[in-house]
Amino acid sequence: MGNADTKLHFRKAVVQLTTKTQVRGEPIDAGDDHFWEQFWGEHVQSVQDVFALIPAAEIRSLREEAPSNLATLCYKAVERLVRAADTGCSTQPEQQVVLNCVRILTRVLPYIFEDPDWRGFFWSSLPASGDEGESVPLAHSLIHALCDLLFCPDFTVTPNKKTGPVSTPLFLLLVVVVSSSSSSSSSS
Repeated sequence: MGNADTKLHFRKAVVQLTTKTQVRGEPIDAGDDHFWEQFWGEHVQSVQDVFALIPAAEIRSLREEAPSNLATLCYKAVERLVRAADTGCSTQPEQQVVLNCVRILTRVLPYIFEDPDWRGFFWSSLPASGDEGESVPLAHSLIHALCDLLFCPDFTVTPNKKTGPVSTPLFLLLVVVVSSSSSSSSSS
């Protein structure tokens, strides 16, 4: 029952994305962290859940009727991915958040890109958040965070455990090999 209950809460949040703008005439506040947390919390456990709970027709409706809510959903998902990449994504709950953000973006992006008016969306800048001087495109933030998340110990790669008497870092070995090969080629 608990699993069905959490899926129901997730589904209600999806419905609110399209209906809140229509009812009150204003988009959902980007600062309403409680609302946005519903999407990447523990409500969904698989990509199948996300695809079942966010139907294609609803994404298209969201894109047409509540575009600011769709944009905020993408901004917030990328923001969470950036935050997780910055912290190293070391805890299981944080890993679940990352997975759910990626699942939601995987579900939503094809419908964003099928509309020519939205194709430049990911090249727009993130909304200003305080005293940051330079604003970067959303795509840059997303790709950078995803690349960092590809190398998180105990999440996407095995932990770096020393298993023997050799403790020389691989980078140091690489530097020695590269420098010795460049000096031998310059002496030839």
